[in-house]
Amino acid sequence: MSLFTVDSNNVFSGGIAEAGKYNVQIVKTMNKVSGRNNQYVTIDYEVLDGKYKGSQIKFQNVTWDNDDVENSTKRFNTIAVAIGAKDGAVIESVAQFANAIKGKKLSVDIDWEKPNSKGKVYLGVKGYGPLDPDGSKPNGIKRPGENSTSQSTTPKVKTPKNDPFAKNGEQITIDDDSLPF
Repeated sequence: MSLFTVDSNNVFSGGIAEAGKYNVQIVKTMNKVSGRNNQYVTIDYEVLDGKYKGSQIKFQNVTWDNDDVENSTKRFNTIAVAIGAKDGAVIESVAQFANAIKGKKLSVDIDWEKPNSKGKVYLGVKGYGPLDPDGSKPNGIKRPGENSTSQSTTPKVKTPKNDPFAKNGEQITIDDDSLPF
């Protein structure tokens, strides 16, 4: 008996290199419990169309916070509505939810996360919606530190000559995390 048959249509893709909005299918779900005793679902998505078709967005966690049921309900409900669940559908548990969403299709908005403890930057899901009939839309913003096809979203501000905090009139970069809004 053979181990497998080579099939060029059954290979891993190169991965997603740009943030944006992608049509995806939920290909894997795992129900787990956190150290704080909150249940969560780890979701893996696969891109359905466009230049990143077949690429995966892995290990996205959606947590049910027992101390914040209102926001937890909104968080899980947003995904349920995006996959087409009808008003009035009752979800009995996080495990039921995890099983019910597997194989479903939706669109996700992804963007670059803050660096982790090892300085690595990964894409994270920031929003959910129904499938986009116009297809996936990468936005050109690549991993921070790599060349991008679009301009950086970090504004550059030229400082006046009399600014006591400026370094010889050099540009000061203000990243979004430094802004109060």
